[in-house]
Amino acid sequence: MNPTATKILKVVGMLVLALVVTIEGVIYWLNRTEEACWKREAAEAFEKYGSIKARAAILKVAGIQKGTTSNPVEIIEKDPNGCSLGSNGQTVLRFTFNDRNQLTKLQVFRNYIASNYEMALVEERRY
Repeated sequence: MNPTATKILKVVGMLVLALVVTIEGVIYWLNRTEEACWKREAAEAFEKYGSIKARAAILKVAGIQKGTTSNPVEIIEKDPNGCSLGSNGQTVLRFTFNDRNQLTKLQVFRNYIASNYEMALVEERRY
C-alpha cells in the first residue's frame, strides 16, 4: 500500500472512532437526563401529595370528582411529561389506602405510551 492510502485510512479510522465516541457520549447524556427528569417528576408528586393523608382530600387534589372505592387508585398526573425523547411519557401515580381510607403508599411510575402501557416504578414512599 502506498503512503497516501495509509494516511487516508488512518484519518478515516480516527474520524470513525471520534464519531463512535461522540455518539456513545450523547446516548449516555440522554439517559442521565431522562433519569433525572423522572426523579424530578417523583419528587414533585411526593411534594404535592405527601402531606395529604385522607383519601377524599387526595382525590380532590387529583381532580377526581367522584369518590372511588377502588384500592389502589391510579391517576395520570402528567401526559405527556416531556421526560422522553418522543414526549410520549406519562407520570402515573398509584395511591394505596388502608381500611380507614388513610394513605399508606404512594408510587410513581413511568409509562411510555408506545410501550403498550408497561409501567416501570420510579420511586415509592410508604406512610
